[in-house]
Amino acid sequence: MSLRPAAALVLAGVVLLPACSDDPADDESDLAVVNDSACDLVVYVDGREALPVPAGSDATLDDIGSGRHVVEALDRRGRLVERRSVELAAGEDFYWTLDDC
Repeated sequence: MSLRPAAALVLAGVVLLPACSDDPADDESDLAVVNDSACDLVVYVDGREALPVPAGSDATLDDIGSGRHVVEALDRRGRLVERRSVELAAGEDFYWTLDDC
């Protein structure tokens, strides 16, 4: 898993879309997070710290893998802001917009 800036169109809320990449054969499942809240957040994937997302920014975690995942956003104090359970097919990305903290 590696970090890169999010480069996808994100609609309000949670959206599951086919992977969008420069490579049409991309079968990676990525996590793209937009933090529209006023708080710095840390995203966890399957219980492991995965991605810091400062307030007003976005970030992408490459290739979280297909299958079922639990993604959580926590604030600086470790309080749960939001939790989602997602099922991803190969090449399917998860786009997550966080509005509150």
